[in-house]
Amino acid sequence: MVENEKILENLEKVGFGRKEAEVFLELIKNPGTNGSQIAKTLGYPRTTVYQNLDILQKKGYINSYLDKEITFYKTMDLNEIFENYKKNVESATKFLKDELNKVGVSGKQKQFYNLNSFDDIKDRFKTILKRAEKVVYINTNLDLFEFEKDFKKLKEKGVRIILFSFNKTDYANLGIEAYIRESFNLNVTDSEKRIMVAIDSTAAIIGSNYEGEFCGTYSENKLLVNIVTEHIKNNIHLMKLENQFGHNINKIITLDF
Repeated sequence: MVENEKILENLEKVGFGRKEAEVFLELIKNPGTNGSQIAKTLGYPRTTVYQNLDILQKKGYINSYLDKEITFYKTMDLNEIFENYKKNVESATKFLKDELNKVGVSGKQKQFYNLNSFDDIKDRFKTILKRAEKVVYINTNLDLFEFEKDFKKLKEKGVRIILFSFNKTDYANLGIEAYIRESFNLNVTDSEKRIMVAIDSTAAIIGSNYEGEFCGTYSENKLLVNIVTEHIKNNIHLMKLENQFGHNINKIITLDF
């Protein structure tokens, strides 16, 4: 029997968000359950589950019915769902292929895309990790063990994963080249989480929970990618200088204006 993780990964490939896929799979296993039951099984807040149930219903993947004033959910016919998905993808692909070739827009300037939640940032991070071919630069205080499987696949491809952080964490088992500026050793709190990532000089993510809400930006704009890459490299370089010359490095490196 195919393991759940493999099913979830393939649902993501056909356009499901991670939590959408988990809720959808749970409904396949236990049709006719309500949001509270699903939340209890998956260990998610009920608000999160109901948000994803609403998304799935709007996409036409599930329907709902009332029984004694309680809303229950079940999936639509699976063959119908994926047959419709196949037709929609084929139709959309043909349209885009024909129409985008007519658009005479320069591809030199890449756009910036808003990431409006922590889940959006994590999902985008996982997506661009799969595209990495040479090196991944990371500056974060987030728990990276959540991405252990992704890092393992990168190491198998021979991709270097380079991390700079102010927070001491042992990532040796993840195959990460970690540079920790221990002189700071900041404590991670919910109000201070952040992430910066650059992939192969082709894509970048910047995100933090500014003012309590997680938000960020994703772009393939080369200027932003280079800024993120150089920022992380410079932090590593400064850390090495500090290790060599001591904390007085901050007095040695001064700028006179």
